[in-house]
This record gives sequence, C-alpha cells and structure tokens, in this order.
Amino acid sequence: MTTTVILNPAAGRGLAGRRRSAIEAELRRHGIECEIVTTHARGGATELAIQAINRGASRIVAVGGDGTINEVVNGLIDSRQGKNTPFGIIPLGTGSDFVKSLPGFRPGDIAGAVQRLATGQLWAIDVGRIHVEAGRLSLSRCFINGLGMGLDAAVAVESLKIKFARGFAVYLISVFKALATYRPGPMTVRFDGQRVSRQLFFASVGNGRCQGGGFWMTPDARLDDGLLDLCIVDTMPIARALRKIPLLIRGVHANEPEVTMARARRIEVTCPTPIPVATDGEVIATAAHRVEVEVLPRAVQLLV
Repeated sequence: MTTTVILNPAAGRGLAGRRRSAIEAELRRHGIECEIVTTHARGGATELAIQAINRGASRIVAVGGDGTINEVVNGLIDSRQGKNTPFGIIPLGTGSDFVKSLPGFRPGDIAGAVQRLATGQLWAIDVGRIHVEAGRLSLSRCFINGLGMGLDAAVAVESLKIKFARGFAVYLISVFKALATYRPGPMTVRFDGQRVSRQLFFASVGNGRCQGGGFWMTPDARLDDGLLDLCIVDTMPIARALRKIPLLIRGVHANEPEVTMARARRIEVTCPTPIPVATDGEVIATAAHRVEVEVLPRAVQLLV
C-alpha cells in the first residue's frame, strides 16, 4: 500500500513543520511505508494530491489545518481516480475545525491520527461544491467543512492579519475587528424552494459542525446525510451581536430571533453589495455578488 503524506510546514503557525520528526516516528512505529511531500505555496497541496494519485498512491494523508485538508480534497475531487482514494488527516492547524466533527479525533493528536491510518477504517462523507461570481472573476471549488459568506468570511480575512496570537484567540480577536469594520448589505438566500431576503450579517454553510476556530455554527450537521446545514444571521446592533458570541461558541443559538437554521441540497446567495467568501477558513473572494452551492453526497473516503 503506497501512502503519500502531504505536509504543510506553515500550518498551525509553523507547528506542522516543527512536528515532522514526531510524525515520521509514529509512522515508522506503525509500520506505515510512505513518502512525505511538502507544500511551498497556497494551492500546492491540491497539485501534490493530483500528482500522487497519478503516480498510483493508494492513500493520501493531509498534515495541517482546514486549509490544507481543503486543498487535498480539491485534488481528490479533481482527479479522475481521487474519489475512491482513501484520505487521512493528521490535524495540526490553527483552528482544525473539521476534525471536531469526527468522533475521537483531537487537534494536535499525532499518535491518535496515525493509529487511525494503521486501522484503515473508511467513512464515505459528503463534500460541498461552490461556484462564485465576483466581478469578472468566476471560480469553482469544493469544501469539506464549511463555507462563510459575509461577516464570517470577513473574520477569516482579519485572521490573516494577526501574527501575535494562536489558536482560538486568533479567531476571537478577528471577530471583534470584523464587527467593527464590516458593513453588511442586503442578501438573498434561496435554498430548496425557500427564500430569505433581507439585511444579513452572514450566511454560513456547514458540512461539518464547527467553524472559525471554535464557533459551532451548525451544531447538528452530519457529514454523511447528503445535506448541507445553513445558518443565516440577520444584522443587529454590535452590542447585541457581542452578547450572541457565547451562544455561537456553545452552539445554542438556533432559537434566537435573528437566526434562521435550515438544511438543503442546493443553496444560492446573491447580493448587490459584494461580500467576502471563505471555504474551510481560506478566503477565496473578497467581493462576490453570487454564490451557488451544492452537496456532493459521499464524495470522499475518509480514514477514521
């Protein structure tokens, strides 16, 4: 069995690169023969995944955070053979939100992650696919955990600027900065025959349960139900929004009057005032005016 490990040394503010020797030791301890390749630029993990599959790799393992996992998943989906290639994760990112939806996984747990690779149990899970129009730009890509449109994507933009903090603190600081600077506009969200059209803070789509480093936006989401969960939040005064943050952290916001929760197979968002868009915590557009989303049921084989 040929295993290719794709390591992003910059993930987790450099944590993944610093833990390489520990990862190699665990892989040897479990007798997992592999090649380790490293990313050197944004988007590099996608190309490395495609190349590994073309060389005949029987398993792909992503080492890093949600952004690295996202890139590898896009490589699996883009490759003709990738859909059936088992995909594993060693979570060493800043937020590592996706693995919080996986029973028994813990961010930073190298030994537990490699043990799962050795066991080789598979779980067929869903993936989301989006098409974004932003001015003359038009792009399509997949996400495995979550999609942010509006304020929550603006938080991802702010997080890229913060160099003095780590982990959840990065995202919490980014929330305060985004609330102070983001100017929400009207958005229209259509999903499976329903329509919401008003001034919104954001429309967040979850395949997984947790986003933004520790915000349980879609706490009831399931990875294999063939549906995407939707969290729509109306605009409100900043003081009131600040009081809602603990509810999002605990995932108990569903019954708030400003919140609309739903499930759908297809979602369309349009907005006359352009909005930022982020997939799995990575900003892909800063001025989108149309986003189309669909679920790809059981599109990847995850090693759990």
